[in-house]
Amino acid sequence: MKTKKHRKTLTSVLLVMVCAAAMVIFSGCGAEEEVVTYTNPLTGKITETEVDTARPLVVSIDNVNEAVPQSWLSKADLVYEFPVEGEQTRLQAIYYTEFPEHFGPIRSTRPYFVDLTREYKGVFLAHGWSPAARDYLFSGVVPYINAMNSGLDFYRVDDKPAPHNSYIKWETVKEEIDAQGWWDEKKKIKAFKFLKDGTESAGDRVDKVEFSYDAADCEFTYDAESNKYVRTVDGAEYIDKETGKSIKVSNVLVQLVKSREVDSKGRLEIDMCAGGDALLFTNGRVVKGTWSREDLDSRTIFVDAEGNQFRLSRGKSWVEVADQNCDIDYEIIPEETEGEE
Repeated sequence: MKTKKHRKTLTSVLLVMVCAAAMVIFSGCGAEEEVVTYTNPLTGKITETEVDTARPLVVSIDNVNEAVPQSWLSKADLVYEFPVEGEQTRLQAIYYTEFPEHFGPIRSTRPYFVDLTREYKGVFLAHGWSPAARDYLFSGVVPYINAMNSGLDFYRVDDKPAPHNSYIKWETVKEEIDAQGWWDEKKKIKAFKFLKDGTESAGDRVDKVEFSYDAADCEFTYDAESNKYVRTVDGAEYIDKETGKSIKVSNVLVQLVKSREVDSKGRLEIDMCAGGDALLFTNGRVVKGTWSREDLDSRTIFVDAEGNQFRLSRGKSWVEVADQNCDIDYEIIPEETEGEE
């Protein structure tokens, strides 16, 4: 005859067995474990592994005719295009998730390139400097590598004329970053806002936008099939030298600024905290708004007319920092009315 104590013990054992069996059955029926995901703050790409790079690398890239095509722009998470003296432009490529075997052609820096590096808490890579940029870098505002004083192995390639042919290997750059401890502490990078998957941007339809300086111009044309913008120069394909493929991006972000000449060489000064008008081209549409920046160690914020932050499509972006010398041209496409043929 079982006692009350024995009955309680048996009941407890049976409950444990039932619970264990239920867990086995539940697991065997395709129950999914919770998957933790991470969002790249610069591209919006969602992955199951966090970006392990402590901070971005910002590289000053030549963009005159003799320098084109450049190497590995396609691996940059973001590319900024800035005006420089002579109504030319220079690129600042921001690498955060992919680092190519080499970078180039690398050119000199200007103070507003350093301002950009501060915004992204980056390490800055360049070959040369203006006097103002040199003094700015010497003040220690950002960690940097420059061919003028680093002692590292920058080299010249044979298929471009000097000074448009300076390159450096990623292995060399990474060794210096490690030696200086610049990646010892991970920096928090403020993220852009992104559209939810499957949603479209507001704004007017626009298929093409053109940017024109006296000595430099380019176009971005929307390709609906890939939902990306194809970059061309005077209608010619703008390619990555290493892949031979066209440069394509998911967003073209425009930051309108005012510049002024500050020396006999025509070098420019740009207040990167002044604020101004902004445009976002994404999903074949244009959104109008403004930009602001609290200080040089803060991120630039882009908002629409209602004060909501711009929402980018997930993917890589090209940012045109365009001054008063740049003509921007695009045509709004009328929306189709239901019933029209």
